[in-house]
Amino acid sequence: MSNKLPRWAERLLNKYPDAERPTADNPVPAWLEEELRRVPLWYHIREAANEPRFEPPYHLIEDIHRQPPLLRKTIALRERLSEIANHIVTKGYEHLVFVGCGSAYYTSLFSAFLFPRLTGLTADGVEAWEFGNYWQPGDRKTMVIAQSATGGSLEVLEAARRARNEWKIPVLAITNTLDSPLEAIADEAVVFPTAQKTGPDICVITTRLMLLYLLAIAIGERTQFHPSLVEQVKEQVLAMPEVVEQFLRKEENKIQQLAKKHAQQSCFFVVGGGPNWFTALEAALKIEEESRTPCRTYQTADYLHMAISLLAPSRTTIVFAIPGPSYERLHVCVRTAKAAGSPTIAVVVTGDNQTARDADAVINVPDVSEFMIPIPGTVFGQLFGYYLGVAKNVNPDTLGTDQLSHAKAWLTAFPLGTH
Repeated sequence: MSNKLPRWAERLLNKYPDAERPTADNPVPAWLEEELRRVPLWYHIREAANEPRFEPPYHLIEDIHRQPPLLRKTIALRERLSEIANHIVTKGYEHLVFVGCGSAYYTSLFSAFLFPRLTGLTADGVEAWEFGNYWQPGDRKTMVIAQSATGGSLEVLEAARRARNEWKIPVLAITNTLDSPLEAIADEAVVFPTAQKTGPDICVITTRLMLLYLLAIAIGERTQFHPSLVEQVKEQVLAMPEVVEQFLRKEENKIQQLAKKHAQQSCFFVVGGGPNWFTALEAALKIEEESRTPCRTYQTADYLHMAISLLAPSRTTIVFAIPGPSYERLHVCVRTAKAAGSPTIAVVVTGDNQTARDADAVINVPDVSEFMIPIPGTVFGQLFGYYLGVAKNVNPDTLGTDQLSHAKAWLTAFPLGTH
């Protein structure tokens, strides 16, 4: 069992070798409180403690703009992912369980949607705490794929330990931090450092999505479960860096102005279906984390069943209306919100002439398939959250930890070195 601390925690403790150590009863001793007054906690966690920012432009917008070249770099890992795909297929694994927390849980849910369709293997997406405490193994040969950007999330580490030690299930780690506790526990690891400097998961999410697409493609090429879909997804994945570049170039200014216009809204309802249930979840989380504005998320039909009584002019509905089985019903969501006087933002593919006609505001993504919108759709949420935060005088880098009370809350939930 690994009790390894993340590098950022080791660095802080080494800086104060004789100081009182944090405990559950006193998670923020005086020396640590003073440190966190100077540099917000999440700059430490992202190993950017020497570069805190307290006014725009914040690191987060730079992390957003660094995504296209980072997406290109993930493609260089195809050989490594092909080796893992070979292992999964030749060893006869039948079931993949993706685990994580926060954004990593959302990418787990997306993986559970993607992998069966491309590979023919069955898959689950399970929140890491739920996995460690409630999940039960079945009779299919199973692999756990554990995801954590920092590689130090306590729930993910415990899930990985239980999978390996109690159930003898091998663990593949996907992380963005070299030499992390998760990498030390796992049987195999794919590590893609992004040098992200912000608290909210930004380039770590879009690059992780790329890695998951590439792994699913590599397995699908070997199982030949749905060759035509695999080829379609492969072609669009390889073009994704240019898609994101184009989206940033054409839509960023519009998103900035839209965020300013909506800065006084009390909350946002974010709706998506199929693969873009993930997109709705992740975009909403980015808006919350970067602007501290509450969001509620809905799958397509649930919005119509559950949200109508909540619709109001101070509550904006955002819909990812992409051609596919959910499209017509998502169009109805926009019309329903409009009927109730709730402002609407529709994220649609370029050339849409139905939902775009009824929405109050439209953001266009390049014309890629429904399967591929999670990456540019996530970038929309990142941009909208960033500019909304700036308009509200919120530091979007820090996950609230520029306020000492929130830093103490984080370290109460995650004692030093457990995230």
